[in-house]
Amino acid sequence: MISNRKHPQFCLVSDRNKINNLLKLNDLSINNNPIVSIPLFNNSNLKTFSIQNTLIASAQFPSSYSNCHLQTLSLKNNRIRTINNDDFSTLANNSLSKLNLDSTSISTISTNAFQSLTKLQSLSLKNNLLQTCQFLLNLPVLSSIHLDGNQFKTLPEELSMPGKIKTYSFRNNSISIIDESSPLNKWLKTNRTDTQIYLANNSFDCCASIWFVRFLKTSRQFVGDADQLICASPIVYAGKSLLSLKPDEMNCDGHHSGGSIGLIVGLIFGVVLTIGIIIVLVVLFKRFRNHPSRQGYQEIGGNDPESLYRNMDPTIARGPAFPTDDDDDPGYDTIPSSVYGHHTNSGPPSEAPTRHTAEGHDAVDVEPVAIEEETPLPI
Repeated sequence: MISNRKHPQFCLVSDRNKINNLLKLNDLSINNNPIVSIPLFNNSNLKTFSIQNTLIASAQFPSSYSNCHLQTLSLKNNRIRTINNDDFSTLANNSLSKLNLDSTSISTISTNAFQSLTKLQSLSLKNNLLQTCQFLLNLPVLSSIHLDGNQFKTLPEELSMPGKIKTYSFRNNSISIIDESSPLNKWLKTNRTDTQIYLANNSFDCCASIWFVRFLKTSRQFVGDADQLICASPIVYAGKSLLSLKPDEMNCDGHHSGGSIGLIVGLIFGVVLTIGIIIVLVVLFKRFRNHPSRQGYQEIGGNDPESLYRNMDPTIARGPAFPTDDDDDPGYDTIPSSVYGHHTNSGPPSEAPTRHTAEGHDAVDVEPVAIEEETPLPI
């Protein structure tokens, strides 16, 4: 094995020539180098080639590899993203049997991407972004496929197609439902007892997957990690092992396939309803504060003086607020006698006629008295 991690610029022409001239070299590793494409090597004895943790963005092999006899190839931890139909066409005459494309951000693989790899037996595509695997139809001798850590939500139909694949791995995906329409039912009917699948760390809806729970009771040999399978929903079974469940005793009323969704919808509706009630209460509170209740208050009517004083002091007797100017009313005098509480010494008592008030007091009509002005003293 040759490794050149300390010298990132080894891929100069002179370095490539040195490697090509190593006629007995059959194991080459150029991991952790800042290269952006697959180097142009043509060493025909090369059998194992590792290009991991680099900046490669394409899996297309140069034509110089047409005479190589690669058996194992690893492109792990790169930035490939897409595998096209012609990327491995140069390796058509190779003996490549093991290919590793883990953690390369792959989201798309063309249907015929691996068709030229007619001797490929093991393919690893862990920790990518795949949701389908139509490419499996063109791998006639493939015996194992690793699709852990991708984005599969159901088991793909390609698993039910006849072929030589003996090991499928779908750990750490988003598979929630496995029912009688899944490829596992066809495995059971065709007696594919030599095939295994690995499904740990998926989010199983156990009520929607009762068929699969029964399948494990009778055909556990198909699932290599059956003892690691755990329910994710519904809540009543969350965290329980699928093997520990008794399908005939499970209470799944209202929990079938839409149970989790129904619960979420119910929670959302409850939150919206609560917010609506709070808004209504706030509006009513603001209205009450701006327009307080008038109960207990009496409106003052118009400009009626009588009602004004009566409302201010209910003890005031009814009647006019002020006496009238009627001189014929014997109950009122022009000037009360109490204004003149004593006689002056300037002259005899007044000869002015008197009148009696209603209370029996005398009232005197006083004539106006002229007041002489005093002469100012000389200064």
